[in-house]
Amino acid sequence: MIWWAWIILGIICMAIEVHFTHDFSLFCAGIAAFIVAIVTALTAAAPHWSQWMLFAALSVGILLAVRKPLLGRYQPHRGPLADLNYLVGEVATLDADLPAEGVGRAEMRGSLWTARNAGMTALRKGQRCRVQRVDGLTLWLRAE
Repeated sequence: MIWWAWIILGIICMAIEVHFTHDFSLFCAGIAAFIVAIVTALTAAAPHWSQWMLFAALSVGILLAVRKPLLGRYQPHRGPLADLNYLVGEVATLDADLPAEGVGRAEMRGSLWTARNAGMTALRKGQRCRVQRVDGLTLWLRAE
């Protein structure tokens, strides 16, 4: 491939990374494409297959070396439970009466969850409640 085609591939990878993925995987492929562009410009007689082999090796190498530190630096709040924050605002139904600031169980999306009353008033069995926050695997609920 021509060296400028590698530059275009690198820019496309970076653009997709910035707008969609945000996990630094395509960022690593974009960096690899820029490096292959430099190598291709300096060694114009290199066969196409060697450019692709270099691109693949660099992509994997950069991915293994750079992605995890970048994720840790730019997404430090992410952890195994960070993906549960999408439950905030969902509706849960109480399995039993729940006193003020008490702990019990609630059903949401077909599963039973540990629930904590985030309000100062008691909640009744079968009452619909909104998830205020998620702490570990405990739903903090308020009356709807």
